[in-house]
Amino acid sequence: MYMRAMTTRNDATALDLLLEKVYRRKGYNFHEYKRGTVTRRLQRRLHATGLKAYLDYVEFLDTHPEEYQRLAEDLTIKVSGFFRSQYAFQQVATVVLPKLVAYKRTQGERKLRFWSTACAHGEEPYSIAILLAKFLRYELRDFDISIYATDISRRALDEAQVGIYSSKDVEGLPAIVREGYFTRIGSCYEVRKNIRQMLHFSYFDLTSRLGQPFRELDCIFCCNVLIYLQKALQARVLDMLYSSLAVPGYLVLGEVEVPTNSLREKLECLDGKAKIYKKSRER
Repeated sequence: MYMRAMTTRNDATALDLLLEKVYRRKGYNFHEYKRGTVTRRLQRRLHATGLKAYLDYVEFLDTHPEEYQRLAEDLTIKVSGFFRSQYAFQQVATVVLPKLVAYKRTQGERKLRFWSTACAHGEEPYSIAILLAKFLRYELRDFDISIYATDISRRALDEAQVGIYSSKDVEGLPAIVREGYFTRIGSCYEVRKNIRQMLHFSYFDLTSRLGQPFRELDCIFCCNVLIYLQKALQARVLDMLYSSLAVPGYLVLGEVEVPTNSLREKLECLDGKAKIYKKSRER
């Protein structure tokens, strides 16, 4: 029992050392990710490199600097799909967009600013763009639309920016969506130019302390990201997202995610199932 406790403590110390090294050398901050997630995914890199101990991996990074990016790729969660949460997108179309667009018209504005905070391979921000195109229809060209798509994975961002997906990636989409918003290229599908041009891809780490990259946003999607973070980091990220919203502004979270208690006092819940919240005024 004593040896097992010593091994566990040493592993924890070595893991802290490893995460600190990754942060100081490359700026990737995984300290406040849930430890279970970090250790499970770190095992993949140990297996891939033929190593067994965290301290061996620390030394391995010194002689293989390209491994930092591979580690970041494995530690970040990149599960996505077009209209992944169908109910949430449906509610955005029926609850959020009518109110948002009507408000813009009353203000004489034609700008719409959205943010997909962890865009992975691009399915979520492209889904947002398609949703807007379907809702606005012939008025689409009258609006200046910017959908900011950020992620910690530079490789995923490069792939997303190309906008080409396999037939398997789009097989769950209705035929009318595939035919209306994609161009078939052999066995693949390319997102059409009028949809791609709404998106702006860039690198951003939600866990960083660099502050908010965008301001006065109309709607933010932060889906299935918070569940991998410890509570203190969840609160910090949510506060940053809240500050990034315009008034009125809308926040869409993942199905099992909720705002902190303090933030719930500032946000109006429009749909508890779809996790859609509205910022009505500064508080």
